[in-house]
Amino acid sequence: MGRFSKLDLGAKPPLAKESVAEAWPNEDENSSLRRAHEAFDCGLYEPALDYYSRALRFNRELALAWCGQIRCLIHLGEFPEAVTWCDRALERFPGNADLLACKGLAYAELEDTIQAMEYVDGALEQRSPSPWVWLARGQILLLLKEPVANARRCLAKAAEMEDGTNRWRVELRAGEALLRAGHFLEARKYLERARHAQPRNELVNYLLGLACEKLGQRQLAANYLQQALAARRFPQALSALARVKSPFWQRWWNALRGKE
Repeated sequence: MGRFSKLDLGAKPPLAKESVAEAWPNEDENSSLRRAHEAFDCGLYEPALDYYSRALRFNRELALAWCGQIRCLIHLGEFPEAVTWCDRALERFPGNADLLACKGLAYAELEDTIQAMEYVDGALEQRSPSPWVWLARGQILLLLKEPVANARRCLAKAAEMEDGTNRWRVELRAGEALLRAGHFLEARKYLERARHAQPRNELVNYLLGLACEKLGQRQLAANYLQQALAARRFPQALSALARVKSPFWQRWWNALRGKE
C-alpha cells in the first residue's frame, strides 16, 4: 500500500472517538493538524500526509486536512491520485474553493490545460477565495506557461491577502513555483522574505540555495544549503551542496554530459 495506506479513506465509516484516542492517546485533531502543517512547511510530505490523515480520523469534517492531503500528493508527484482524492473531498464539501484549486493544480501537473483552468477559475468564482486559491492560480499559470505577468499578479495577491503570521508560507510556495519555472531572481526575492520570518526552516534555506546557485552566487548558495542541512540531512540538499562546491572543471564536464 505504501503512502496510500496513510490516506484517509472517505468511503470508510468514521472511527469511534474512543478507538482514535486509544490509537493516539496524546493527540487530538488540533495537534495532528498542527504537526501536519509543520511537516508540510519543511518539505516532509509523507509524514505530513500521515498527520493530515490522522486529523481526519478524529474529525472527518476538516476541509483543511483534506486539502492538506491532496497538496502532499501533488508534491509527491502522485497527480492522478490527487485528482481522485479531490473528487472524494468535493463529494463531502461541494464547491469548496480550496479543493477546486487543488484539483486545478493537479490537472496542471498532468498538462491538462482546459481542466486546470476550469477548476481554478471555478474556485475564484466562489465567495471570498482564500490566498491559497490565488497562489494555486499563479502556480497553474506558470506550469501551463501562460503569460508570466498574470502569474506574478496572482502570487502577489496571495501574499498580500495572507496575514503577517502566515505570509511566509505563501512566499515560500510562490518562490518555489517561480524557481521551478526558471524565474530565479523573482524566486530569490520571495524566498528571502520567507527566510526573514523563518531563518532556520530547512526547505526555505534549501530553495534559496538553489535560487542563488542558478544566479551564479555559489558561495551564498553553499551557505544556505549548509543551513538547510544543519536542520535536517536530506539527499537533495546534500547533492546540491556537493554540486555547488565542485571545482569549475567538474561543473563544466557535468554540464557537457547533461548532468547539471
